[in-house]
Amino acid sequence: MKKKHLYIVAIVFLTLLSCKKKQVIIANSFEHKWYSLDGNLTINSNNTFEFNRSACVSHSISKGKWKINNDTLVLNSFEPRGCYYIESFILKPPPPPKDTTANDNYNIEKTKKDCTPNIGYVIFRNEKFYIKDSLLISKSFPYNLYDKKLNKFYNFKKTTYKKQY
Repeated sequence: MKKKHLYIVAIVFLTLLSCKKKQVIIANSFEHKWYSLDGNLTINSNNTFEFNRSACVSHSISKGKWKINNDTLVLNSFEPRGCYYIESFILKPPPPPKDTTANDNYNIEKTKKDCTPNIGYVIFRNEKFYIKDSLLISKSFPYNLYDKKLNKFYNFKKTTYKKQY
């Protein structure tokens, strides 16, 4: 009877041990510097991330924590400290002004009411990604709307994108 209990305990222990190893292997596959067409995402081994996005005349950053749920990477930004424009990861055009006579009178959200930011802060709220081949693919916006190809702005790969002119 004692031997039977020992076998059961050993099997449970080995099962739990193998689950932990699988989680570590999955985590290691995410830890890397990933590149998109307009930025990069660094997944650090201490469960933090850093994101940089650059466009023609603007630059945005984000820092936060990451976790893994099953095989999905989930990113959540820290609250920004300082003076920033607030952006979401998935960029959308601003809504038209309520007053049609106003010219470009958009109210862009800032971290502090009376500050003049020169950089944006991207807010990640449960933004989810998965790995397919050597790509880190966004679950929110994986494909372009017009041609159904993988979106090069919201998906990442391990090497830089070459600009095509």
